[in-house]
Amino acid sequence: MKDLFHKSLSRRSFLRYIAATMATTAVDWFKIEAMASTVEPKSDYPVVVIGAGIGGLVAATYLAKNGFPVTVIEQHDVPGGYVTSFERGEFKFDVAPHYTLGLSPFLEYLGIQEKVELVKPPEFFRVITPEHDLILPQEDPRGIIRVLSEKFPHEEQGIKSFMSLLNGLLQEWVKPFDMKTISSTHPIMWNLSKLNTAQVFDQHFKDPRLKAVLCIFGSGFGLPPSRLPALVFSPGTAASIYVGREYVKPCGQGFSNALMQAIENNRGRVILKTEVESILAKDGTVTGVRTTNGKTYTAKAVISNASAPATFEKMLSPGHVPDSYMAKLRTYRPSHSYFLVWLGLNKELRGKFKGFQNVVIPEHYDPEDDDKATSACNASKTRFQVYIYDALYSGYSKPGKSTVKILMQCGYRPWKHFEADYFAGKKEAYRKEKDRIAQILIERAESKVIPGLKSMIEVMDAATPLTHRRYTKNPEGAVLGYEHSMDNYWIYRNKNRTPIKGLYLASAWGSPGGGVNPVVRGGQSAFTDLMLDWAKIK
Repeated sequence: MKDLFHKSLSRRSFLRYIAATMATTAVDWFKIEAMASTVEPKSDYPVVVIGAGIGGLVAATYLAKNGFPVTVIEQHDVPGGYVTSFERGEFKFDVAPHYTLGLSPFLEYLGIQEKVELVKPPEFFRVITPEHDLILPQEDPRGIIRVLSEKFPHEEQGIKSFMSLLNGLLQEWVKPFDMKTISSTHPIMWNLSKLNTAQVFDQHFKDPRLKAVLCIFGSGFGLPPSRLPALVFSPGTAASIYVGREYVKPCGQGFSNALMQAIENNRGRVILKTEVESILAKDGTVTGVRTTNGKTYTAKAVISNASAPATFEKMLSPGHVPDSYMAKLRTYRPSHSYFLVWLGLNKELRGKFKGFQNVVIPEHYDPEDDDKATSACNASKTRFQVYIYDALYSGYSKPGKSTVKILMQCGYRPWKHFEADYFAGKKEAYRKEKDRIAQILIERAESKVIPGLKSMIEVMDAATPLTHRRYTKNPEGAVLGYEHSMDNYWIYRNKNRTPIKGLYLASAWGSPGGGVNPVVRGGQSAFTDLMLDWAKIK
């Protein structure tokens, strides 16, 4: 069998690649910083960033470090967007999953590596199916082959060929490409760009049970394999297997706070509990923003970390956005949302239950049926995940306690009829439905992952797509911006440079999309586009 991860691509080399891609692959990063140094006087180039999600914070951090006056305006009382945490009693809960890949070089560049500690889970995944209980090892492609081949011996050759494909893709991914020659220089990448994930699975496997297990590698994208681009699924899967996933210790809020502090330490401003009402523009060029309290902030450029629909349809006056651009945006769909249950337990689970991220696959095994159940928020039928945070490291919770989160991807449609009453403060029917679904998920988690779970619960809270919409104002409570659909991914993804001069996107709604690492790159991309444009002016 071909060496799965060739010696020429050591882990150190791949981490360097991660650093390079996070600093953009299409341009020379040192050249960009050199360009930034020529834009003078800096006081003539103020920038406003709308929103303190990770993409907005990253863009603002780069601006502040390069001496530009930057003001971040955030509606919430804490920075971070979905990478935030909250407290209930003696427990601290992360809002959403926020694993990262190779984040260390980025932290070092920004000088915040001492403020953000990264820890690796003890395993890649624990996967619980109707027939198997699998532990997929961390940073061990051969171990993953061994585990899968033991459970699916009739698919061993397909498993090996699939892993070889991922290896080959990584070899290509570290090399720059030109779209004029990509079919010959990067044949694997080019071939995958024309396929969905289901088609790739069909090339290697026949057993639907194995396909269902492998779907979890791309489960965060919220699309069934028939609609998920292979070139979205495959690079992230390969990188996760090789580099290994990491989580921020003690919680995701620490990453967001470190970015905010870096901005402020470099003379930038972060204004919380303040909402931007409108983006001001004249003759097709932005001039600043106005907040709901009536204050105006003048800007040479505006970077929006808000949703694209809010940016273009609510914050900008009619006539500023080309009709063709809006027509294209309206063909894109918001991504899935989450139903979340947070549990504070009165027992210590560390060392007593295996698995940090436990994925439970339903009996039908069919990812297409699973997608239908997800869209309908059918908690009895769909796949769900149980995170045992104390498995990450000792001391996550207080002595004698444990912290657990149950996650189910969820569509917005089942919650839409509660919308008007919810935002009017009439939540009785809504709460009844939320509690019903939460109890189903708790019972399933008790049955499949943590026996006796209900008797341990000391604190419980839950969130629906309406909760996400309320706190982020994302349409339909979307957690990944626009879907990573076949017409909106990779080089085809909605660009961060917009048709309005001086307006850029730095969020999951732009390029490369949603997820912690992608929005970090999105923030860097917005900064890069801005420097390229200002260099042309000079």
